Amino acid sequence: MSYMNISGFNFMHQLLGQGPVRNSARQMFAVVALGLLLSGVPGSVFAQSLNDTLQAAWGNDPGLQSAAANRVAAKENLGIAKSRLLPQANIQGSQSNLSQTTTQNTTLGPQANSFRGTSYNYTLSVRQGLVRPRDWIGLDLGRQQAFYGELKFQSAKSDLWNRAANAWIDLLSAQMSKMIYAKSIQTIAESAKQEALRFEKGDGTKDSMVEAQAQLQQAKAMLSDAELNLRSKLKAYQTLSGLESNEWLNRRLPDEKNVNFAAFGKDVLWERIEDETPELLASRAVERINQIKAQQSKYDTYPTLDAFGQSTNAQNDTTNTLGYQYRNNQVGVQLSYPLYAGGGLDATKRQAMATYEASIADRESLSIRIQNQFDGDWAAQAGFYEKANAARGLVLAAQEQKKAAEAGIKQGSRTWTDVSNAQLLLARRETDLITVLVNLYKLQSRILSLLPSDDPAWEAWVQQLDVASLD
Repeated sequence: MSYMNISGFNFMHQLLGQGPVRNSARQMFAVVALGLLLSGVPGSVFAQSLNDTLQAAWGNDPGLQSAAANRVAAKENLGIAKSRLLPQANIQGSQSNLSQTTTQNTTLGPQANSFRGTSYNYTLSVRQGLVRPRDWIGLDLGRQQAFYGELKFQSAKSDLWNRAANAWIDLLSAQMSKMIYAKSIQTIAESAKQEALRFEKGDGTKDSMVEAQAQLQQAKAMLSDAELNLRSKLKAYQTLSGLESNEWLNRRLPDEKNVNFAAFGKDVLWERIEDETPELLASRAVERINQIKAQQSKYDTYPTLDAFGQSTNAQNDTTNTLGYQYRNNQVGVQLSYPLYAGGGLDATKRQAMATYEASIADRESLSIRIQNQFDGDWAAQAGFYEKANAARGLVLAAQEQKKAAEAGIKQGSRTWTDVSNAQLLLARRETDLITVLVNLYKLQSRILSLLPSDDPAWEAWVQQLDVASLD
């Protein structure tokens, strides 16, 4: 099923049917996310949407492929742990041609005896652990290691979603910047042309003509820089997503008013992050893994008890069995009790406990860092809404200045240099607004990267940007 192809009612059912952790908060969040999804969403969107980008990056990113392979490898730890508790069967055999001469000193003198024949020995042995404390707790260790591999895979997916969203945002912003400077060139080139004509007619001055030409060169340099930046962002986008077409050209960065991130609710979103952040859950899994290893190290000094059975079929395999064939069957138990290992077992215990205590501190440190990052990013993105509003006001003011300069040309109170200055000011303020929007959406993406990629908050946010980027 496609990441975004979930109907509203099925999506709601899936959200409300998830695990028992904080059900009321989850259900509230589900309602909010569903409302964001269903508000103003068309039946389909054009290609190269953010959703398309995420889906394409899923199968194209080497980092995620590595995490997927590591997840498979981690799952095998459970099978390895189970194998230590199951019967172990082995068969061993050997066969050779035997030639032996023995000499015995007797009262009659040395007596030599020769023997030639085939020698073989085939042994089947079966062993079953009965009392193995270390291996029994190792089963839980295998489960935790498999769980850790899954969490790291989920973390890699969230990181990929964040990187893909940033690449998509960077590409749209670069395209918009190029369009702004390309549009500015038209006005500034016309201004330079008019100043040159005025100078030729004697109505203008040389310094005004030179200033207009300098402004044109500046605008061309800005456009060239924007084009180079666009090529760079496009290449990065194509490398990450594997998408080569240019169908993203019909999109633009959404206006901030069309992306209602605050609707998720800071407290509700933080509750979900506490419960679901893959990196934090992975750190807890590491803590549990090291706790189990510390317990295992204590069991290294415990006795073990195994049941075993062995069947041997042999001929001429020892000096005492020359000329004989025999079958030997044994059934019994084996008790092993470690007495002294040179101090290595005690050192292993101390090492395991120190590692466990370090993992506790690491988990607490990570939890604090994630909370600080969330609080800081939430406050910053909220502030960028205000900055975007202010930047939009400055753009409107620059537009009015340009209109006034153009009107002043007709009245003879302004020069074409004034028009160029107004156009350059407008271009700078429009790119400043783009920078604010880029920072805003990247912060929101970084906040969401703390959640699994299949969390409904991701879906609602991506859908908002896809719809708003077509306005």
